[in-house]
Amino acid sequence: MEFPVDGLASVTQEVLERSAQDYMNSILHSNPDSPAHLTLANNTQVPIGLSNVGFVPLYGADLRQKVLALFSPQDQFTAVGLYLLDRWWSLEDILKTADPARDGCVEVETLGERIVLYILNRVVYRAMEMSSDELPFLCHGESDNAKILWKDGQAVGFYSVKPSGSLCSTFLTQCYQLPIMDSIFVRKCHRDNGLGLQMLENFVECFKEDCLGLRYPLSKVMYKVCGKYLSLYPADRDLLWEVESVGRPSQRTNIANKIQAMGLSSLSKYLPFTEHSVANRVGAENEGVMEKVTSRIQEAMEYTVEIVEDVTLVKVTKGKKKRRLQPEAGAVARNSRISRRKANQRKSSGNRM
Repeated sequence: MEFPVDGLASVTQEVLERSAQDYMNSILHSNPDSPAHLTLANNTQVPIGLSNVGFVPLYGADLRQKVLALFSPQDQFTAVGLYLLDRWWSLEDILKTADPARDGCVEVETLGERIVLYILNRVVYRAMEMSSDELPFLCHGESDNAKILWKDGQAVGFYSVKPSGSLCSTFLTQCYQLPIMDSIFVRKCHRDNGLGLQMLENFVECFKEDCLGLRYPLSKVMYKVCGKYLSLYPADRDLLWEVESVGRPSQRTNIANKIQAMGLSSLSKYLPFTEHSVANRVGAENEGVMEKVTSRIQEAMEYTVEIVEDVTLVKVTKGKKKRRLQPEAGAVARNSRISRRKANQRKSSGNRM
């Protein structure tokens, strides 16, 4: 079965909206006493009529590009389906793919992928899974740099990036000074599986800069993810920075230093971010140590895997190409940071055995 993200690969926004407008016109002449229904994942049937369908902006404040949404009669503010490819789709089906090549962190490029990103951010996170003490992310723009994490045919998370050199709308004449991961999300049903770490590794692998930013303020669990990363790649202790605004040197805080200074769950005791600590992770005895560290971290932290996005938008100059979130080219450049360091760890471990 082909899902919307697969079928929309070559469909334009204009074609999608024209189809939706034609459908809206057909509803005007339908029998309101016998409406069609959309069956949701929980087998609930939602009636489809003029009173509970409407266009919603796909890119937040940009009202020019829209999708047709279906709302539950019990909640007129939360979409339960979208009209795509000449039919209604439930949210869960929109978040699926039949393409086996769509696996891991995949850059958002097509209209279908933009719609998946919209559902993950605006509906799944904001309307369903955001805790009362969390803040919503801004809507992603049409040209924002983002990746969706696909696992077993489902979209389970995403992260977005403000590239170095892109304009910050809050400070009209200033550009971001380094690449900044400004949002990251993993669905609740897929957490505790290392997916946050997987996306952080992917982010690092895409850039060759010596400093990479994560948007302030980091959640406590995101500190935990960074701590795991630094325990695996101790040479990167000066790579990750918590940044405010555009990330000038005075607006950065070294994450490794901050984790140790905070004293979160004995990280400074068990994970001193040295090559020796990585080598000692081999073996059952030290697996027990890591379990103790992980459990203590979890006890000290609230459960959230999101970086709250600063209220800034990237201005994209017309005609300027969007930077792709792909690993940097060149074997000498730091394009394969993760792969090389994993190889170095294996070599180092072999020398100690």
